[in-house]
Amino acid sequence: MYNFSNASTFYVSQAAGNSRYSGLTPQPDQNGNGPLPSLEQALRKIRELRRGGMKQPVSIKIMDSVYTLKQTLVIDETTDAVTIESFGASPATISGGRRITGFTRSVFRGTDCFAAFIPEVKSGEWAFTDLYVDGIRADLTRYPETGFMVPEGVENPHGDLWDGSKWFIAREGDFPADIYRPEDMLVSFTHYWIDEHTPVESYDPETRKVTCRYRSRFEVNAVAGTKSCMEYYLENLAEAFKRPNQWYLDRPNGMLYYIPRDEAQTPESIEVWAPVLTTLISVQGDPEKGKAQRIRLKNLHFICSRGDYCSPAQLDAGESTDPNSEDMRASDPQSVCAAPGMLEFCEAHGCTVEDCTLSCFGLTGIVLRRGCQSCRMTGNQLLQGGACGIRMTGGKDPGQPQRHTWGNLISDNTILHMGRRYLAGCGILLMDTYENEVSHNEIADLYYTGISVGWIWGYADSITRDNRIEKNHIHHLGQGVLSDMGGIYLLGLQPGTIVSGNVIHDIKARFYGGWALYTDEGSSYITLENNICYRTSETGYHQHYGCMNTVRNNIFAFSDEYMLRLSKPELHLGLIFDRNIILADNVPIYGPDFDGYPTRCCAAHNNLIFDRSHAEPVLFRHRDSGRTLSLEDMRSLYGMEDGSVIADTCFADADHDDFTLLSESPALKLGFCPIDTRDVGPRR
Repeated sequence: MYNFSNASTFYVSQAAGNSRYSGLTPQPDQNGNGPLPSLEQALRKIRELRRGGMKQPVSIKIMDSVYTLKQTLVIDETTDAVTIESFGASPATISGGRRITGFTRSVFRGTDCFAAFIPEVKSGEWAFTDLYVDGIRADLTRYPETGFMVPEGVENPHGDLWDGSKWFIAREGDFPADIYRPEDMLVSFTHYWIDEHTPVESYDPETRKVTCRYRSRFEVNAVAGTKSCMEYYLENLAEAFKRPNQWYLDRPNGMLYYIPRDEAQTPESIEVWAPVLTTLISVQGDPEKGKAQRIRLKNLHFICSRGDYCSPAQLDAGESTDPNSEDMRASDPQSVCAAPGMLEFCEAHGCTVEDCTLSCFGLTGIVLRRGCQSCRMTGNQLLQGGACGIRMTGGKDPGQPQRHTWGNLISDNTILHMGRRYLAGCGILLMDTYENEVSHNEIADLYYTGISVGWIWGYADSITRDNRIEKNHIHHLGQGVLSDMGGIYLLGLQPGTIVSGNVIHDIKARFYGGWALYTDEGSSYITLENNICYRTSETGYHQHYGCMNTVRNNIFAFSDEYMLRLSKPELHLGLIFDRNIILADNVPIYGPDFDGYPTRCCAAHNNLIFDRSHAEPVLFRHRDSGRTLSLEDMRSLYGMEDGSVIADTCFADADHDDFTLLSESPALKLGFCPIDTRDVGPRR
């Protein structure tokens, strides 16, 4: 007879478990104890405890080194105070895919490779568009191998931003002849701040007309070198199968082909996973019945989720309003904002993901949806992600506070190599949410923004406020692929939001953008202080337009075009720029849009300014005449830079990224407070 009422731990093993066991011991015994075969059965036992009034915290320990989910594990409001963790010190791997074995050496399209037969693919029962080999995403074939193609024409060449195209005409000679299975071909293209992806609906080699399954989200054109140009490439062509780490799935014949990355990989040694599930674990409360509470995921390694995704035409707060809509788009309007997560939380309170690794996921790693409060995402590693690292979004109706998402913590996470399938994925994205802390994270090797906060364009009412973005290390973003990005991007009214103590560097945009700190449309009442920003492709700080933002005690160094930029003049005080250090290298301090600004739009004073290429820095250069303005000109013409000084910044070694102030720095006399970076990034 089992006494479940005093149970504190259940054990699960797919390899050794049995549904007749109690689950109360890790090893079978003569009394019927032993591990359960699935997490679902362990959760069922715990729900029975809860119905009996037993409220003690319970742990589920996974004993297998690899645990494979056959379907999404759903934890609802009937199961609370549960920790799912590894049995031993080494994290158990929870996979949302299937391991593929039986590889042999082969040749496909004239290229030596490994091959495996998959009966379920040949029968049409299973297909996949992502593959992970030895812990790294394998590459779809790409045509051309490098660079982009530009179409001869598109459906809507002269529309406004939201007039997308569903077809285009390829230039003569751009496509390979006699494409094998053009219906499996994908068209991927970049423009503005997004990348779009769509399967091909039809291709006519005579007219060169390519009809896409999904319409583009934004307008595209065929004018090379412009920000809306459709710079596209083709993926998943058998004809392009030739480079290491590429794969191709020949569906009619059920054959998977893979080109090894190096000689160390052999058919016998490679570990190959293809995804089955999109979401591995969904913690899902009910707005009427109650929150899912105190669910804790600890010391686990989650791998392998699907990356198939298209975007409904209508989105609300970053969520699909009709996921079954036939009117789909080739991308979300920004930041892959509505894609599902490998781990999802909705209507959840006090839930935690800690000390876990998420790798090889097809879309976003962790998503907190509506109604999530007091949740903690701490000490995790997110690697090789298809889109975003962590996304948080909440209801924005002030009359429904139970649907709001607020008071959550994202800290001490390492988020690397995101956007591996959808380039516009952010490291961390906060939408319509408040009173959260995002601190001590490292975010690097992305193609778009590091941390994005806000989701209301302009001065419309916004629920976003009082978020703290502190002590994050954000670097090597953009990489010349997309435009209009920031290390930290802010949008809309958000009083009380503080951006402090972050180190941001090495940001490179494609056509425009590449800013370290970016207050976009309507950003207002935000404090940005004690940040160090350097090596950006346009400016260290950019404000599109906003109201009464305070930028103080920051260091901006080594931008490629200008050091600062304000893009849109308004008849109110938009920016207070006080007690900052600016280190330029042969570029103007203020960007070109400053010309003609009303005096009251920007208040700048007590800044230390230095251009190491010129004794007298150029504060501003007129676009048309080329006339330059000095510090004295800025004071007399615009009433700006009162109390500011031109002098050597006296950094310890700026050329090697050491921005420690020496004791003789004139910044100290201006009241600049030294910035301590010793605890920036994850605390170990």
